[in-house]
Amino acid sequence: MARLWTLLALLGAAVSAPLECPLPDGPDSADEATCGLYSACVWEQGGCRLADRVGYQLLEPPHVIHTGYELLLGRRDSEVTMFGDDVERLTVTAVEYDDNRMALTYRDTDAARYEVPVELDVPPLPTPPPSDPQYAITLTATEAGQTFGVQVTHRQRPVITSRPELVYGDQFIEATFLLGAADLYGFGENNHDSFRHDLEAGVTWPIFAHDHGPGFDVENLYGVHPFFLGIEDDSGSSFGVLILNSNAMEYRLFLLDGVPALTYRTTGGILDLYLFFGDSPLEVLQQYHRTIGLPVMPPYWGLGFQLCRWGYKSVQDIRDVRERMKAAEIPQDVQYSDIDYMDGKRDFTIDPNNFADLPTFIQELREEGVRFVLIYDPAIAADFGTYPTSDRGVEQDVFVKWPNASFIPENQCTGCGQYVAGKVWPDGPTLYPNFFANRTVQWWTNEIRRFRAAAGEPDGFWIDMNEPSSFDTNIGRVSHNSLRGALQCPHTALDYPPYTTRFVRSGFNPSGSMADHTICMASVHAADLDGAATSYYHYDVHSLYGWSESRATRAAVRATMAGRRSLIVSRSTFVGAGRWATHWTGDNTARWSDMKRSVVGILEFSMFGFPHVGADICGFGGETNENLCLRWTQLGAFYPFSRNHNTIGAAAQDPAMWPSVAAAARDALGLRYRLLPYLYTLFWRASEMGETVTRPLAFQFPSDPALRGVDTQFLWGDAVMVAPILDEASMTSVNVTFPAGQWWDLRSGALAYDADHSGGVLYQVALDEMIPVFGRGGAAVPTQRNATTTAASRANPFSLAVFGAQATGMLFWDDGETTDTFKDGSFYHCLFHFSDNTLDIQVTYNDTQWMPDPTLSEISFYGVPSEPSSVSADGVPLPADGVVYEPATGLLTVHTQLGMEANHRVVLNY
Repeated sequence: MARLWTLLALLGAAVSAPLECPLPDGPDSADEATCGLYSACVWEQGGCRLADRVGYQLLEPPHVIHTGYELLLGRRDSEVTMFGDDVERLTVTAVEYDDNRMALTYRDTDAARYEVPVELDVPPLPTPPPSDPQYAITLTATEAGQTFGVQVTHRQRPVITSRPELVYGDQFIEATFLLGAADLYGFGENNHDSFRHDLEAGVTWPIFAHDHGPGFDVENLYGVHPFFLGIEDDSGSSFGVLILNSNAMEYRLFLLDGVPALTYRTTGGILDLYLFFGDSPLEVLQQYHRTIGLPVMPPYWGLGFQLCRWGYKSVQDIRDVRERMKAAEIPQDVQYSDIDYMDGKRDFTIDPNNFADLPTFIQELREEGVRFVLIYDPAIAADFGTYPTSDRGVEQDVFVKWPNASFIPENQCTGCGQYVAGKVWPDGPTLYPNFFANRTVQWWTNEIRRFRAAAGEPDGFWIDMNEPSSFDTNIGRVSHNSLRGALQCPHTALDYPPYTTRFVRSGFNPSGSMADHTICMASVHAADLDGAATSYYHYDVHSLYGWSESRATRAAVRATMAGRRSLIVSRSTFVGAGRWATHWTGDNTARWSDMKRSVVGILEFSMFGFPHVGADICGFGGETNENLCLRWTQLGAFYPFSRNHNTIGAAAQDPAMWPSVAAAARDALGLRYRLLPYLYTLFWRASEMGETVTRPLAFQFPSDPALRGVDTQFLWGDAVMVAPILDEASMTSVNVTFPAGQWWDLRSGALAYDADHSGGVLYQVALDEMIPVFGRGGAAVPTQRNATTTAASRANPFSLAVFGAQATGMLFWDDGETTDTFKDGSFYHCLFHFSDNTLDIQVTYNDTQWMPDPTLSEISFYGVPSEPSSVSADGVPLPADGVVYEPATGLLTVHTQLGMEANHRVVLNY
């Protein structure tokens, strides 16, 4: 303990500089007059700084509760305020859940405050103390009157240390922590240019769900994930922190006198930190995903290529695109329709003129093995008397309301009563379902049931505009296609809080208000989903709207689709929504910079518990071009969620539009479809064990500091590495970073890299060539002959790729669509182990009924130094013409006919 206190003293000496105040235009533009607006700030040496007296002191000695501490704190100077109504007394609770997880929670001692209604999977209290915790909690204040501080260490290394400048008010909380890692990742949803945070830049990023396509500003986008991870040292030891809060917030990761630090601000709720520890980043993420809820297992067809656009004019228009795809022999598993199919852009309707035969077309596609997904926006047209969905919604009281009659606008739409009316795609005003209420979930389920029956039973649900979006709120001009003015919010402390986060101050917020492009913060959601009835202001749960709709839609799937998984694709997400939904990264633009950023996006959402994630291939907004779309199609073939989607008014960009892009799609998607058994196994491991599907090199190889900043490549699991071309200036070359070990080029079968350290290799890749994809030495990867749909490819026999002299792997298989197959025992599973020239296949669960052809027909051994004299399977020599060796590459291909229901041994004889 003496050594630990010494570390504390050293840290305190190193970071004694005062912190900056949260000025509206940033600290660099501060002047003395602006600084004086805040009573907690002082003007010192030409800068605006927090006064020394800000903070809390211990009122009485700490006492042990459950497996941790509880402390009572009081303000050191009750006259110091920053944004009104500061909390006088805080209760800080430190709880040790198990060896890898703990929590620090700061609550108002004297009043209940809003807390995020997201249930985490942590042990109930009281719980037995951890047997061997990786962490320790140390209090810098142990006696009454001392300034409060807390430090958490991971294996005796400080990883998070609180600063005394804690501000805790009714609508403003600010805390600063020193961090024990310079390599920091996460926080979102933001439009980050790099995966690792730039501490030198020290940018303040806002977080608040917002209908805003990625641009070039410091932006908050569609979802909210206040989770970050740090790699502490060269061993790869790591920690993660979730700040569970759903109010408008912002964060800044920076260097404070050379020490990594975090300043976090939020406009409500509580300060609630959950900490996770592991010997590697992947261990930390497993702990995190286990806590927030393991991700949903997608249907097998959901891993196939998907095609969409906004602007299909009719069913015939979609049919023409499908015929173009078939003629070009491009794989496709899913077809979408955006709002074009709707009658008057209203949910649960079909345009009777241009899409009348949509139900028939959906059935036609299903016979080809192609599924259909329709878009559903949450906002419901207030067309009473002519639109049964809204009539039933009013009858069942499912919509978000004003707090009382005095808030109802003078120009309230006829029949809208006490409901908040905004504006989205329908011609008139729209109402917003309150998905926190049981009655709303039941209404939503019944509407889906009715519509699916009438629409030919589409297979999936694309839930969009669910931040929620409302056009032109507080702008004061006529809304889109509307005769009414846009929604104007009342001047309450909720819609105009005392502290405006960077979101409100940003250039992409034209209204300059919290309710920009959404409904008013004073709106009210009645809630009874989790037991006791309560209500929430939209101010608190705005960023949970997409989360609540995802949960309601998953409930509707369970109620209406007879045990099928379906596919739910949500734009707005929150912590834990990956239990129910997939995510795409929104309305990107057809530009090379957005393609590069998409790699960062899928890596971040893999951290956030969304393994099934992707970006709009070739770009949503703007006009793409042939070369950009070609390289993006090659990259997008390896997004976990692979979909091409573009906007109305732009030229068609499906991959069959250009012969060169069609060829690239056939090659890249052909490889994707061959690898689907491996990818599907990764998704099973994610859904059952919390592992990641897509990984940055730094997380798989955390002991190599040279890989910490690589964010232009990614891995599928630990076995396949993708190196896309992301730069217009060098669109025919790519510098590939190889981690230590052996890597084989899947295009040629040749050994591409073999070293005990990481290194770079420049590849020349012509526009008619496939981007580099590599198999890692030590991996055994199950594959399957590809086809143009997953329904067809699943009917083919299996293959196996074995990389190097020693390799391991596994295969999980089921019917690809039924829920809970692993829990119910309706699956197949086997292990692969290769060493000493012997491949052992061990079947651990032999239900092969879901395999049309349960045969292992081919095994490819990569890196075989010389041709074997013979190859035997289960002691029987294989025919010589079924064994092919390529001396130039060392690739040995063995043709077999091994039944997958039994164990087998294949030996290379010398």
